[in-house]
This record gives sequence, structure tokens and C-alpha cells, in this order.
Amino acid sequence: MIFRGKYQVLGLLAVIALFCSADIVMAQPGGRGGRGGGGFGQTSGLQLLGQEGIQKELELVDDQVETLVELQQEQRDAMRETFMGMRERFQNMDDDERRNAWTEIQDEMRASNKEFDEKANDVLLPHQVTRLKQLLIQRENSRRGAGSGELSETLMEQLGVTEEQAEAMKKKAEEVRAKMTEKIQKIVKQAEEEILSVLDADQRAKYKELVGDSYDFNAGGRGGFGAGGFGQRGGGDRGGRGGDRGGRGGGDRGSDF
Repeated sequence: MIFRGKYQVLGLLAVIALFCSADIVMAQPGGRGGRGGGGFGQTSGLQLLGQEGIQKELELVDDQVETLVELQQEQRDAMRETFMGMRERFQNMDDDERRNAWTEIQDEMRASNKEFDEKANDVLLPHQVTRLKQLLIQRENSRRGAGSGELSETLMEQLGVTEEQAEAMKKKAEEVRAKMTEKIQKIVKQAEEEILSVLDADQRAKYKELVGDSYDFNAGGRGGFGAGGFGQRGGGDRGGRGGDRGGRGGGDRGSDF
């Protein structure tokens, strides 16, 4: 717990330094992205609207983008004010005080995001608000990771998913991943045979002699989809550096601003 507290305060100090710096740049009408304060990994609607791709998806006009940029500046100023002087305060706190302060700041960030999201929604047309909400849910859900069997908190709440259903989804995800692994192994084997078909019979025989019987390097370790090693890097049921974590981040890895 002590180490965790230290890591938390280090992370918070880094965030404080970010928001108190003078060169924080949020997205501009020309499509430049920055990084804003989204509540420690949570993306707010206003932040998402700073991405050029999102602006195009919602078909925002210049006047809307200009107004949103002004809101982004207001949000940036409000966050800088929240964090001003916090660094010195944290250095003089014990672990319990830091944890409590951390929780308070997270609550403030969420409240601030909600306030500015409501202001941003006033700038949008009804169908743009609807689409933005969909994109926010997709972004949140993608962070859970494809195939993880876990939906975002927003989806869980709006769908009324029970604890029993959530647990059942996780178990079903495990079953699906196992089936996927088997299918991928077959596909890899088939690909190997097709590629080696370029060789003549003697070369294929020598290849088999040199390689020997297939061995699953992942069986007793981190695991992976491949058995044998023809073009395989392994990586467990994480799907080779990504897997059920959604490929190191799950889907959209665009700037949060």
C-alpha cells in the first residue's frame, strides 16, 4: 500500500505539472490535437470533440469548432486553477492524506468534465449529441479490450446488466477465446503448408527434419495462439502483445487531447 501511495502521488504530480505548464495545447480548428485533463484516463465529450476525425464524423461547422475551442480554453484554465499549488501540498501529506486528496481531485475532475460536456452539448445539434454519446461509449468500451467479456460501466448501467450476467459474459469470453485459439492454430498450420508448397519435395522433407515436430512454446509459459513457431511470436491469450486487451489499448488510440 505504501508503494501504491507513492506511485499515485508521483502520477498526480506529473498531471499537476502538465496542467500547470504554459504550453498545454488543445485541439485547434485546423485539426491539431493536444492532451487535456480528462479525469485520469477518462475521455470527456469536449476532449473527444478536439479530434479532427471526430469533428468530421459529426460534420461540425467552423462556428461550432471555434466555440468549442473557447470552451476548451475555459476548461484548461479551470483545471490549471484546481492544480495550482497542489504540488507543494502533496509533498507535505502522509499517505492517507494523499489518497483522500487524490479522490477529491478525481471527483472535481469528473464534475468539471460533466459541466463542460453540458456546455459542449449546447453547441451541437441533437443528432450530433447523439452520435457523440455513441462515440464516447465506444471509446470507453474499447479500453476494456476486445474479447475481454467486460463492457464499459456506461453500457453496463444503461443496459441494466446484472452481476450474474457480467460473470457469465466473462466465462463466455473465455470459451470464445479458446475456440479462436484453436481456429487460429489451424489457420497458421494451413498458411505454413501453403507457403512451403513453393519448395520442392526434397526441401520440404529437409525442412521437416530440421524443424521436427511442432512444440507449443506457450504451453507452460505466457502462451499464445501459435503452436510450432512458423511465423509465431507467442504472447499468451493476450493475443500477441494485444489480445483480449484490445492491442495495447483497444481500438482507437487517437489523442485524448
